[in-house]
Amino acid sequence: MRASRSSHTIRGVTQPPPAAIQQQAPADQPRSVSQTYRGRDRRSAGEAYRKDAAQAASAGWFPVAHRWAEDWQGQSLSVVFESRGVADERPSDAAPSSHTAQPSAARAHATTTMQAIDLHCAGEPLRLIRSGFPQVPVAPILERRRWAQEHADGARRVAMHEPRGHRDMYGAILLPPFRADADVAVLFMHNEGFSTMCGHGIIAITTALVEERLFPVTLPETTIRFETPAGLVTARAHVRAAGGSGPEVERVRFDNVPSFLAARDIEVRPEGIDLPGGKALRVDIAFGGAYYGIVDVGDLGLRVTSGEIDRLTRAGAAITEVLRRDHRLAHPTDADLSFVYGTVMVEREVAADGASGDTRIRNVTVFADAEVDRSPCGSGTSALLAQAWARGRMAEGDQLINEGITGESFVGRIGGRTWVGQQEAVETSIEGRAFVTGYASLLVDDRDPLGKGFLLG
Repeated sequence: MRASRSSHTIRGVTQPPPAAIQQQAPADQPRSVSQTYRGRDRRSAGEAYRKDAAQAASAGWFPVAHRWAEDWQGQSLSVVFESRGVADERPSDAAPSSHTAQPSAARAHATTTMQAIDLHCAGEPLRLIRSGFPQVPVAPILERRRWAQEHADGARRVAMHEPRGHRDMYGAILLPPFRADADVAVLFMHNEGFSTMCGHGIIAITTALVEERLFPVTLPETTIRFETPAGLVTARAHVRAAGGSGPEVERVRFDNVPSFLAARDIEVRPEGIDLPGGKALRVDIAFGGAYYGIVDVGDLGLRVTSGEIDRLTRAGAAITEVLRRDHRLAHPTDADLSFVYGTVMVEREVAADGASGDTRIRNVTVFADAEVDRSPCGSGTSALLAQAWARGRMAEGDQLINEGITGESFVGRIGGRTWVGQQEAVETSIEGRAFVTGYASLLVDDRDPLGKGFLLG
């Protein structure tokens, strides 16, 4: 069987292969095309892909996702190419209105342009950057994260900080995968830097890839394997056909990296926080893709309500600070993951339906530089499941309904036992929903003294 390729329908239009569209200029939003390369084995299909990719790259088309499959004919590799780079080099062509003879002043002075899809998951934003981010080298994902910290932090600030973002903005950039068992690689970003895992982000990105037809869709379930800095995360979107509007995602469930309780009953006295009775605060530390301090919000004399958000933010940031300062962590396999990311403040209550066996809680998570998670926090939910399992409060197969400060919930489940190095851990899965909120075209004007981004406080 000879290697071959075929095109797929993207956004309702059948696109030609990348090699045939080299001279076409991209529109205001990055365009995508999905190609399938077939061969008798992975080597022959991969050779056909690499030949096409080299031609496409010279015209600004780059692979952002791939998926291997096997059938009676042999191996097939589906690859999504996205147009990048050309629009950034020509800021005057960044929007449809630029078809006039003279560009606007802002476009004429643009030093950076970005295109993005904005989403929210249970109220927590996710800005998915589709073009304009520096080209990240192909390397293992933790090396890519370090490279982005050193060489692409300016782009992060442009997308996350004011005046285009805000202190609580969250974002992501998709990359071609490095590991063979992944479909897509992802780097997450926030107000302080680049994180290692983000559950609400996985749910939002999966929704965007399916509903925007940026990934080969299968009904009723589409599986996407994400290479994250914390490890491989597998998302499954429950998809329904919606006629002319294309596929719609009803919910997303992802299998997270193994989670575990790292420390229990640590006594801390966070600075500037008045504790009831003057007693020390007891904190557990658990890993769910990142390390979180976990506290009972009642021990702070608080409730998880929007009216308490200022006090909750101060308390969460102060607890995170003292944990980072006084308690060193050593991740069992990856030193880059050995830091406290944030604090989960939990309000526990009895499930309304006692017969269901579900555990129901409410929480707010404060992470990075005093950033407040509007969602129930996906990786934080995995950390809570690991804590409950290690303390004997929940068992394999049990389910947790975790409500965030907006009132929206994630559903977490405990799977089987596993290991991370010499650390006993548990498998967890998290389910939630996300929605597209807009399509952003971002620009940095070289005349703007605040254009590179800022944060107050």
